[in-house]
Amino acid sequence: MRILVVGGGTGGTILANNLTRRLTSEIRAGRVRITMLSDSDRHMYQPGLLYVAFGQMTPDQLYRDQASMLEPSIDFQVDAVTEFHFDKNQVKTQSGKIHKYDILAIATGARIVPQEVPGLSEGSENFFTEEGAVRLHRRLREFQGGTVAMVVSIPHKCPVAPVEAMFMLHDFFKARGIRDKVKLRYHYPTNRVHATSNVAQWAKPEFDKAGIEYETLFNLKEVDPVNKIVHSEEGSAVKYDLLISIPPHRG
Repeated sequence: MRILVVGGGTGGTILANNLTRRLTSEIRAGRVRITMLSDSDRHMYQPGLLYVAFGQMTPDQLYRDQASMLEPSIDFQVDAVTEFHFDKNQVKTQSGKIHKYDILAIATGARIVPQEVPGLSEGSENFFTEEGAVRLHRRLREFQGGTVAMVVSIPHKCPVAPVEAMFMLHDFFKARGIRDKVKLRYHYPTNRVHATSNVAQWAKPEFDKAGIEYETLFNLKEVDPVNKIVHSEEGSAVKYDLLISIPPHRG
């Protein structure tokens, strides 16, 4: 049996390793072969990007050699898949190779698409890429006071990240001694502060304790980066000095 995993991120790595451990005897007997195809020889620990944004990690700490993250019996190849041929149970890679499979797992992850919201790319910062996290950290260090607003598009990677980021903002500005000069505003698209009910039940009173303002049923429509106003589909208009976004994601 040929098992092919496309993608070397967190999901693909966990899946390939778990399959290898569960199928150890079959792999040793030559009845199963597991192959992973990735576009990079480096593995990024993506949850760490949030900590880069707050200066708690450096970008170089996010990376490991991908091969070192995998069980030795996994056939790991750096060769991006360019074509899927599901009718033939095969994929074609950037190098031109054809890889046949019996079972295919696509673990290529999600990408952010801030360009889908007018003005979002120009008017906001985010922590979903290394470049974005580094830039946000610089903006936070330089910020002297005013309104920091967060807007959330769902679904997105790391579901609890917006809530975590708000409390990290509170602690960050408190440590800098300027929390009293900063208004923190949180905007979420559903009728509670988080889609997961137990997270919402816990977070709402904690927001109140920390002095974090929140608005629900705020579905992001557009951003006016010149006048620093973010608009919702429901008709709200919020002025900001620094806008942090959880951008739309696509597979």
